[in-house]
Amino acid sequence: MTARGSGVFHRRNATPESAEISELSSHSEPVTLARFERPRTDTETTLAVIADPHLSTEKDGTWKAYHRTEAHLRAAVADVNDRDVDGVVFAGDLTEDGRRADFDGVADVLADLRTPFVAVPGNHDVPKAFDGHDTPPVAEFEDRFAPDEFPFRKQFGGVDVLGLNSASAPDGELDATHDGAISDDQLAWLESTLPETDAAVVVSHHNLPGLDAAVGESGYAPHPPVGDAPALVDALAGHDALHLSGHVHLPAAVSGDVRGLVCPALSSFPQAYVLASVGPEGTTLEMVPVADPEGVEEARDLARNHSDRSADIAEMVEAQLADLPLADER
Repeated sequence: MTARGSGVFHRRNATPESAEISELSSHSEPVTLARFERPRTDTETTLAVIADPHLSTEKDGTWKAYHRTEAHLRAAVADVNDRDVDGVVFAGDLTEDGRRADFDGVADVLADLRTPFVAVPGNHDVPKAFDGHDTPPVAEFEDRFAPDEFPFRKQFGGVDVLGLNSASAPDGELDATHDGAISDDQLAWLESTLPETDAAVVVSHHNLPGLDAAVGESGYAPHPPVGDAPALVDALAGHDALHLSGHVHLPAAVSGDVRGLVCPALSSFPQAYVLASVGPEGTTLEMVPVADPEGVEEARDLARNHSDRSADIAEMVEAQLADLPLADER
């Protein structure tokens, strides 16, 4: 699997002017991120995909703009309510770090959502050995935010959403890390379920391989792919499925044996969610901003100044947004 146009990920010293920043604000129209020939449905089905809201009820600042996270999630819910969508998919990291108060805050916001939703957990939503606070078990996450135990299958319109838990593992191998993995039983379930679907969207928080095809100048991809990535790619290959993830905090498309989109983060620059429209001509993925121009500029400045890593990611985001769509099979 390769990322489309590896040069897209290389640094360009991109610095959008104010006019370009305004195009990323909540006053702008959705921006096309990618167009794929597959999956297809006879009848148009639209999903809203929200990744990495990182809602925090206590923290301020950092490159994730914690003091804006609840407002951004409420803005996304309000925008989705105004659109004709068939379902909403949350691609993990609903909370800042799994605190019960933050999960309660997420549930309070989602109570206003007028469309059915499903969610998979991110690495910040599950118990970690290094946390000094109580994080609810994954079973509680399932009860509150998923239609069933993981993995799950939920149909919205003509699309089957297949949800995987990449954030925790039965043997505890992920308890002391933010890395991800898909357990053997989930892979077996995926391999047996995909042939039963006509148009599938597979969701895990952790990303597919492909970003390492175009690392930054310092020689690293923002995040390693999900553990045992070749096994997940093999399970997806040969099916008209689209993989959606978050985790990396930058929009990116992967193509080749498997089609996939890494969704932009709701919490950090560019503060947006994705509309996935699946119809007779294929799948179109659009980015919908939720912040005003001042909020977008604040998020970019926070990312540039928080750490070397966040500054690198912000620069990659700017480079990505300067060369849209990221993939176009049509």
